[in-house]
Amino acid sequence: MQAVRSRKCSRDLSSADVAISRKRLKTDDSSDMENGDAYTNGNCSPVVAQVSQSEFLGNRGMINRKEYIRLLEQALYGLGFRNAAKDLEVASGIDCEPAEVRAFRHAVTEGSWDRAVKLLGDLTFSGEVAHKKAKFLVLTEKYLEALAKGNTSKAVKCLRMELAPLQVDTVQLHKLANAVMCQDEEDLQKVMGWVGPDNGSRQNLLNHLQEVVSPDMMIPEARLQSLVEQALDRQLERCLFHNVRKPMVSLLCDYQCGREQIPSVVCQVLTDHTDEVWHVAFSHDGTMLASASKDHTAIIYHVQQQQHVVKQFTLTGHSASIAYLAWSPDDTMLATCGSDNVLRVWSSSTGECLQQMSHHSKEVSSVAWLPDSKRLVTGSHDKFMMLADIQGHVQRTWKASHVHDLAISKDGRLLFCVTSEKKVRIYNLETGIELTGLTIEEKCSITSMFISQDQRHLLLNLSQQRIHLHELGDPSTNTPSPNAGMGPVQKYMGLEQKGRFVVRSCLGGINQAFVLSGSEDNKVHIWHRASGDELAALEGHTQTVNSVSWNPVDHQMFASASDDKTINIWGPAAAAKDS
Repeated sequence: MQAVRSRKCSRDLSSADVAISRKRLKTDDSSDMENGDAYTNGNCSPVVAQVSQSEFLGNRGMINRKEYIRLLEQALYGLGFRNAAKDLEVASGIDCEPAEVRAFRHAVTEGSWDRAVKLLGDLTFSGEVAHKKAKFLVLTEKYLEALAKGNTSKAVKCLRMELAPLQVDTVQLHKLANAVMCQDEEDLQKVMGWVGPDNGSRQNLLNHLQEVVSPDMMIPEARLQSLVEQALDRQLERCLFHNVRKPMVSLLCDYQCGREQIPSVVCQVLTDHTDEVWHVAFSHDGTMLASASKDHTAIIYHVQQQQHVVKQFTLTGHSASIAYLAWSPDDTMLATCGSDNVLRVWSSSTGECLQQMSHHSKEVSSVAWLPDSKRLVTGSHDKFMMLADIQGHVQRTWKASHVHDLAISKDGRLLFCVTSEKKVRIYNLETGIELTGLTIEEKCSITSMFISQDQRHLLLNLSQQRIHLHELGDPSTNTPSPNAGMGPVQKYMGLEQKGRFVVRSCLGGINQAFVLSGSEDNKVHIWHRASGDELAALEGHTQTVNSVSWNPVDHQMFASASDDKTINIWGPAAAAKDS
């Protein structure tokens, strides 16, 4: 077991298909529904109050009948059942879109730009800014089509007399002005990212306009399909065990699955190490697995199909226990470090040691790569962090407390550091300055951390037998989370961790929907990330499980490393039977 070195650390349906009588489409208007003065739907503006009960559908009366019918009509038109859509419009007395929108669509489709601009006045917008933006979009298409036809004088007139006075998007305006220099239509399309009317630019314009025109007038494209997909996504999110790329979903029943979708059975036991295994990690592309051991060696395995791996290289050269390893972002190199105060960088394709760095005076506890795969940051019990290139040249040094773990954001701007102070300190790597406003504090020792793929959440293993999930806010702008200072957004209980040893956890599975952790009770624990529910406590090791890693590509595979000198490869029950 690796001890914690811290201070306690339309369309054509048959008439039979559309023979819906008016009597069935009509609803009872006798009773009024008390639901306040107005309702809203997303960005829709409030509509008239005191609507009757019959104007809403569904068990909870949440579905506006008129809007629902309009979506059905739009869906029928979109599927090519034009006659059926028209029949529904006649039978219900509800048009899919107002006459003003139909006239505007026709003008755009025909390229009648002056008429299209004039008809914009008949449409509804959220405000004058949105109206101007819509006009800018229409005139941009007019301008580009004039240029494409070689009518430069007409295009320049549109640019100066119509587009420029709107003062909507000066950057785009300058780009449009420069487009006059394009030699031909092909060059114009390349420079402006424009496909031309023959390839759907006018339809693209209508799609963009739907973002600024009131949805009550111009329904967003394929709105019913979008709502159905949202509902299906929600069902997948709520299913505790969903973990396949292409689930068998049906519109006829709610989605649900069982434990068979998560790895829960040992498919392979690796016994290549001769002492405790302290760290395991899959490469970013999921094709390799690396392990670090107290026996002074690291091993690179090649990942095959059916949750099976084959040893590729044994990396020798360290003179003491290897505590940590990290794959370079391009997976061409592996960095290892440990109790001999040395960092080594290895080629993942040959197993050759490419570089050895001895710039720390005590154990090197952690290492993290920058996105360029040319630089890395090391943390040590000598209370220093160092930024160095792979040639071994130290470029920056930070004074810190005992460093337990390090991580770097995908864009290379932020450095996360776990120390013995019960804090996660965050630094700007460009300036080297600590961002004190983003510091995350805990009430007990933090032994390890893991950053989610979207860089918005941080998973922390704590000495008091729990794991916390914190929001990081927006890392691209250094904007703190709205929940900053309010503690973790989720807690995971059930593992055994008394703070004596380093126990590591990770996120994994489809959309990283699961939390996976080792434990001092010799088990591998799995929780549902969103709900915090523990899904399994898997037996398979005989001593403390120090580290786990979920394959980022094969979501039905993860690995666990233990003090029992073994690495277990886990997969679903079906895979275990096949092996």
